[in-house]
Amino acid sequence: MSRSKIKNLLLLKQIHKAVALIKKGKYEKALQTLDKSEKAARAAESTEALYYILFTKGGIFYSASRYEEALEVYESALEVGENLLSKAPQNLDYQHYTGTTLGTLGNLLWKKGNFEAAAEKYALAMEIYDALLLIAPENSLFRSYAGENLNNYGGLLLEMASFEAAKPLLYQASEIYTALLVDSPDNLSYQAELASVLSKLGSALIKTEIKSPVSSGEWLEEECGDERSKGQGFLKRALRIQEDLLKKEPESKQVQKELALTKERLGEAF
Repeated sequence: MSRSKIKNLLLLKQIHKAVALIKKGKYEKALQTLDKSEKAARAAESTEALYYILFTKGGIFYSASRYEEALEVYESALEVGENLLSKAPQNLDYQHYTGTTLGTLGNLLWKKGNFEAAAEKYALAMEIYDALLLIAPENSLFRSYAGENLNNYGGLLLEMASFEAAKPLLYQASEIYTALLVDSPDNLSYQAELASVLSKLGSALIKTEIKSPVSSGEWLEEECGDERSKGQGFLKRALRIQEDLLKKEPESKQVQKELALTKERLGEAF
């Protein structure tokens, strides 16, 4: 969000202070500052500042695994974001805010085990980013968030055993991150996301059941084998990327987690 749009200097100062506290790991103090900022933003009817404050608060709760509190705050942020968007529906930033918040709500609902509600949020976010990328196809920020949402949505469908539904989403996400890496080949975040997508896609392909028997009653073994071969290839590629990332970031818990998942999926693939 462009902070130049936030006219209230006191609010801006408080937000800067909260962000500085977050960077220092002082989350409780940051929350206290943001609580004061939220009250001031509501009093000043500074809607854009209020959205930024709520989204930042939600992020702190999310990082601390305080998911119920995060869900409540992000739902408030969504309401504020949709209010902004209703007044300026052509504003690309406001569309992005709404898409990002919907995707984050999808993540939280997934963690709660509310799969159907999570899928609904991801689908709404996907619609927003599809529209954004038609307008601004070269915007790397929109592309990366679109890819992240597709990756998460595909992962949810994979967990729901909706393998056929997951595949096109994961293919699309892989295309987005592959293209982003052409422009920024050393971006570790893009590499990690691509590996995560490929790992899920490989698993989805391997677990897909071919349900159209040939006239003799035999299964389409050749087609099934092709899917399995593709899946193994995607998993091997994900493994190579993640092993390389681990060398660069040996302390990264997220890379370690994703690498373990890929190895587990590879074990199922052979």
